[in-house]
Amino acid sequence: MLPLVLLQLALSQAPEVRAPVAIVITSKRPGAEALAPKITQRVFDSFKREGVGSLLDDAATAQELRAAGFSDPKSCQGTRACLAKLAILLGPKAVVVGVDVGKIGKTLAIHLEAVAADKDQSLGTLDVSSSLNGWSDAMSAPIVVFVRDVKAGLDLKKKEPVEPPPSLPPLEVARTDTPKKVELTPATKPLASASALVDGVPGKPPRVAAWVFAGGAAATAGVAIAFGALSGNARARYDASLVDLGDGTRASRLPEAEARALANTANTDATVAVTSAIVSAGLIAAATIFFLKD
Repeated sequence: MLPLVLLQLALSQAPEVRAPVAIVITSKRPGAEALAPKITQRVFDSFKREGVGSLLDDAATAQELRAAGFSDPKSCQGTRACLAKLAILLGPKAVVVGVDVGKIGKTLAIHLEAVAADKDQSLGTLDVSSSLNGWSDAMSAPIVVFVRDVKAGLDLKKKEPVEPPPSLPPLEVARTDTPKKVELTPATKPLASASALVDGVPGKPPRVAAWVFAGGAAATAGVAIAFGALSGNARARYDASLVDLGDGTRASRLPEAEARALANTANTDATVAVTSAIVSAGLIAAATIFFLKD
């Protein structure tokens, strides 16, 4: 009684597999009629050596397909859609390995594709080209890789794992894999000294020149204040969009183009504000010099 229970338990835990696996010629191309059966047999033998069970050779597959109402698998001409139809006719979990052989001059082109009845994507594909007499050596290593890939796709789990839905961020974060740091440092340019400003206004009476410089200082100070406020506003918006990625880096929630434009605006406005403030200070100094000359 115990051995029977153990056998039933082992069978219940055995992995479900896709079967049968049919190896069949799926094209009829001029010049390749003699070689196609040999290559198909080579494919069949490779699957058998790798321990794949429930195999159907070309003759058995053609017979099953005719019984299901399909006249000739060679009419598929190697197309994947037709291979999927053949697999469905052979069973709900059947796999068809189509062998498509073509000849161009003295070159042989071999295309293998494995299609399952219950799967949209191919289990494996192989394309080999060689001389007419060298196809066996050309296929020796690639076909082993192909057969093993297909064999791995035959195993079916009884219960497919359900992946949890991806967590959604609070806001759309548009960034690359490596967050890019956007510098918010304004660039400044060297300015002329107050004495140079004074020397640059020849012929003006000291009192008139003083008031001219004083008025310019007030105007540039206003520009500095206005652009400083604009820069601060842009920087505050940029800082508010930053999120901690958990690895010591931060990235903006905004799309990259918008974040970069916002950073450039903050930098430009800050540069104008700093430059205007420096110019205003220079004009104040020049006005003081002229007031003292009066």
